[in-house]
Amino acid sequence: MRSLSIPVFSFLLVMLLGVVAPANGSPHSPGPDAMKRKHGDGGGGGDGDDGGSGSGIPTVDGAKNAVCKPWYAIRDAIMGGIYHGRCGDPARAAVRLAFHDAGTFSLALQAAGRPNGGADGSMLVDPNEVLRPDNNGLQNIVSLLKPLPAQFNVSPGDVLHLAGVLGVLACPGGPAIKTYIGRKAPKNIAPDGLLPNTNSPVKVLTDRFADMGFSIRELMALIGAHTAGKQRFVNLARAQSPFDSTVNIWDVRFYSETQSSSVAAGTFRLPSDVNFSHNATTQKDYNRFVGKQDNWGREYADAHEKMSLLGVDKSTLTDCTEILPQSIDLKDLSVSSSNSGKQPTDPVIDPVKLEAAIQKYRSIWL
Repeated sequence: MRSLSIPVFSFLLVMLLGVVAPANGSPHSPGPDAMKRKHGDGGGGGDGDDGGSGSGIPTVDGAKNAVCKPWYAIRDAIMGGIYHGRCGDPARAAVRLAFHDAGTFSLALQAAGRPNGGADGSMLVDPNEVLRPDNNGLQNIVSLLKPLPAQFNVSPGDVLHLAGVLGVLACPGGPAIKTYIGRKAPKNIAPDGLLPNTNSPVKVLTDRFADMGFSIRELMALIGAHTAGKQRFVNLARAQSPFDSTVNIWDVRFYSETQSSSVAAGTFRLPSDVNFSHNATTQKDYNRFVGKQDNWGREYADAHEKMSLLGVDKSTLTDCTEILPQSIDLKDLSVSSSNSGKQPTDPVIDPVKLEAAIQKYRSIWL
C-alpha cells in the first residue's frame, strides 16, 4: 500500500458535502422499479421495468444485463439501508467520499509510472486513509459502506462509486450518472500532497484539476455539488452551515447565491467558490450554470462520470446504469406564480409537491 496523507480538497472534496453519515444505517434489500436515462430532466438510469408501479425504480425482474443483476440488491442496501431514500447527511457524505477517493488521481504521476490515486475504493480498504485529517467527517459513511464489498462479493471501488451516484439521485433534482461496475481492488492508498484547500488561488485549483484531466468548464460543473453540501471544518463556529439555502435539493441556487454581493441567511460561502464566481479565468464557465438547471444537470453528470473513472480502464467495465432510479424532476415542483413575465432565476420549490414526489419515486426506501 502506498503512503498516506492527503491535504483535503477543502474547496471541493473535503468541504464538498462536508457532513457525516449517522452511524446507524443497516443495509437492507427491498424490491425495486423503472426509468429512462436523461441527465437532469427527471430521467433515470436505463429502461428497466418498475413492475407497473410507476415508482421509477427498476426491478431485477426487468434486468437487461445479467452482470448487473446483483447490483439491484446493492443499490437497495445503499439507497434504503443507508440513505433511507432521502437527501440527508449519509447521501451528502457519500458524494464527498467519491470525490475524495477519485480526486487523488494525477496525470503527471501516471506519466511518471509512480503510485497514483484514482476511483478505486481505497478509502474503504485501508483503515488509516480515512483517519487522515483531510478525510475528517467521512468516517461514518466509510463504516457504513465498508461491509458491502465482502457481503456482496464485489469490489470496494464499485460500491463506493455507486454510493456516490446514488447520493446525487437521493437529492431531488439530482441527475442520473452513468454507472459502471468491474473495478479491480485498489493497488495502494491515495498519494499525499495533491489536494489544495479552500484558500488556494484559483490558478492552483484549476491546475490541479487539469492534472486530473478536467477542463475549467468541467470544474465549474463539479463545484455545483456544493448545492447539497454543508461545511463542518472551515469555521467550527458555523459547523453544519449549508452552502446554499436549499441544501436538501440538487439545484443551481448555489451558483447565484455564491455570486451574489450578499450572503443568503444561514449559509456559508467558501473563499474558493466565491473566487471562482468572479475570477476572469473561471467566471464565463461558472455563469453557464446560473439559473440553468438542465444545462448543469447534464454537464455535472458527465463530469461526475468522468471522475468515477479516473485511473480506471473503462473498457474492462460493464455499464449498469439500468439499476438507477428515476431522477426527481424539479420542473413540476415549483410554487405556482400568479405573475406573468420572466421566470425567477431560481424557482421556489413547493414543499408539499416535493414530499409527494419523494413518496412516489423513493417509496420502497423510505
